[in-house]
Amino acid sequence: MDKVLIVDGDEAFLEQTKAGLEKVRQFEVLTAADGRQALSLLSKQPVSVLAADIETPSLDALELLSYMSINHTRTPCIVMTDRGKPWFKKRISQQSFLYHLEKPFQVGSLVSAIFVGLNLRDEGAGAQGMNMATLLPLLELQQKTCRMKVKAAGKRMGFLYFENGEIIDAHCGDLSVQEAAGQIASWNRISFSFSDLPRRRTRRRVKTKLMDFADATWSTSAKPADPLPASEAWGDGEKARTFEEDFEVIELVEEIEPDQQEPEPGPGDEAEVAQNCREVVKQIASILEQSEETRDFKIIAVVDSRLAFQALQYEGTKKPDTRALTQKLAPFFNTSAPAAKSAGLGPVSGLTLHGENGVLVLQELAVEPGQSPLWSLVLCGPRCNWYFVKTCLESLI
Repeated sequence: MDKVLIVDGDEAFLEQTKAGLEKVRQFEVLTAADGRQALSLLSKQPVSVLAADIETPSLDALELLSYMSINHTRTPCIVMTDRGKPWFKKRISQQSFLYHLEKPFQVGSLVSAIFVGLNLRDEGAGAQGMNMATLLPLLELQQKTCRMKVKAAGKRMGFLYFENGEIIDAHCGDLSVQEAAGQIASWNRISFSFSDLPRRRTRRRVKTKLMDFADATWSTSAKPADPLPASEAWGDGEKARTFEEDFEVIELVEEIEPDQQEPEPGPGDEAEVAQNCREVVKQIASILEQSEETRDFKIIAVVDSRLAFQALQYEGTKKPDTRALTQKLAPFFNTSAPAAKSAGLGPVSGLTLHGENGVLVLQELAVEPGQSPLWSLVLCGPRCNWYFVKTCLESLI
């Protein structure tokens, strides 16, 4: 059974939250009253999701996140704060493995975040890891004074220097201070650690505000919900398990506006995934074009496990906007696995959406060990035999 670790110094909150979570009966709930106790638990047994208050005693949430980024890179993390949460202007609001949850909240909101995180982990989204944009606001919130060492995919390394929550200096190769700060702030799939601020790095050399690098601002709920006692926040055991009917679904995916340009694949893994996608798209197209039953299709795309807009379209007939389509599909896609698990169906390996004008078929694809999981997406026209398409896609597994 999955294990979820909740870390908070408020004993009453910890007990109430644990009681509420245990009514779901879908995962084991572990608790820790301070950061060092949490590290002790994490060193003995891995957990499926970590949820920690920003100011846990003895070791704050940033130190815990640092440990997770190095030792448990595929574990979703949730940071709980009572001082608002960042609002990201470009709608990169919650990336898959670091989510901000504002106190007070109903236990159901935390359950929703946990379930979506578990789903993303099961679908292999852990390869995306944490990104700097969602992490930077926490350094301002904590008023950190430190040196932050950051490593990212492609073996890049850089250093950011903070004083009382403000970024004052940066270093990355031969880049200027301002360029280094901007580059590091944009990195994804990071691991990081903290050390004392060196004496020679106390002069402010970076002019841009920290939250501007994150392209975010602080926002608080206009009408924060009062926390409910466990007895009121939850129904009986059966009702608790049908969370999608009662709880706010929290999207833990990167959201990209439809008119934004798709980024070019970067070095290393991303380029390999992109090349693999192209090869699979060609393979699917060659199979579907061989039969009259499957020729009436409008899209073939291969996307990563989050439907995160790495769609590579088949170059054939005129097609809808794949990026906009995957953006709208992502919330449904992310909640399908826990719904299937609650219904006793097991892991989700395929999905179909039926409409008057056709059928959308999503099918999981097998990949080589160590590669990121991929999904195929085929939009079938009214004259296309969608079931035969699904059978063809299954033959690739």
